[in-house]
Amino acid sequence: MKRFLVLGLALLLLGSALFADDAIVMPARVGRLYLAPSYITGSQSFNNDGDRVDTDAVTMLNLGAALEYGFTDWITGAVQWTPGYNIWSELDMDVPMNVDLKDMGDLFVGAKLQILGAAAPVRTNAFRLAFAPGVKIPLPGPDFEKQAVNMATGQDFTASKIDNHVLGAGLRSYFDIVLNNNFFLNLYNEFIYYPIKGDLKDAGLAQAATLAGVNAQLAAVGSSVSGEVDYGYDLTFEIEPVFTYDLSGGTRITAGLPVNFKTSPGASYSFSGSGPGGDQGVSTIEELLPDGDTSMLLIVKPGASIFFMGWALPMEFKLSYFAPIWGQNSPANHVFNFQWRLYFRI
Repeated sequence: MKRFLVLGLALLLLGSALFADDAIVMPARVGRLYLAPSYITGSQSFNNDGDRVDTDAVTMLNLGAALEYGFTDWITGAVQWTPGYNIWSELDMDVPMNVDLKDMGDLFVGAKLQILGAAAPVRTNAFRLAFAPGVKIPLPGPDFEKQAVNMATGQDFTASKIDNHVLGAGLRSYFDIVLNNNFFLNLYNEFIYYPIKGDLKDAGLAQAATLAGVNAQLAAVGSSVSGEVDYGYDLTFEIEPVFTYDLSGGTRITAGLPVNFKTSPGASYSFSGSGPGGDQGVSTIEELLPDGDTSMLLIVKPGASIFFMGWALPMEFKLSYFAPIWGQNSPANHVFNFQWRLYFRI
């Protein structure tokens, strides 16, 4: 069961890394729609000592999306779905069943307010500063009670989820130091807090299966246990040097080398029991499901894009690679991400 706990923790670390960006906002009445397919693969993870260890190989094809629109020259609204929907997934385990990771991420809805900038309330060409408050709206996750039954009866099953599926709220902060027309340095921070606890049976396959097993034993004495999970927060820092260059014909190329660090506390559990065997049941499940360990992951994300501004419908194409450098209780997965961005004016 422990492998499923680690797996669920591992997949949560891809979220904001896809769309961490600079302090630039959309011009008034200009929008941007983009699709972002990602191919994720890996067969190692970082243990509690920060060493790479072999794990079950995982492969996923995920499709994310986003929509941004400039309400004014310094306020942009955004809806981001990342990670998006797992179109295809496979977990290579030594079992006769097919094990997948069928799930989708939650929605981030917010607004990006540029405070410093060329068209911001405080006007300057040397710096850009923006803040993006927002909320994470939970979408439905896998039915892990059903998946636990499937696993126990030798049927194909879903092993984990790729997002918390509980309400979150937080703030993204962006600061650009503009060195010249071609270079700037971006500093990025994100803090997402999860104030609402999730139901233990929805937390993952290991949690649902453990809860079902304990309750099956307690049913003989008319007792049961239930539980909740507290996800705490996600904290991200990123620094990225960015180079841009305008070619002839309204074409712009951009290249960057972001260094991204993300950490989250381990999930903590709380249990309650009912009936004459409830207290014993709580003691049993506390031993079987200890609180999780803090996760950390450091990655580099080299990427480049080309922007055809002169087209009738301006489009931008971006390709990025995420390389795991170091971590604790985190995956060492490799991510290949492509973004197609369509610009429009209303």
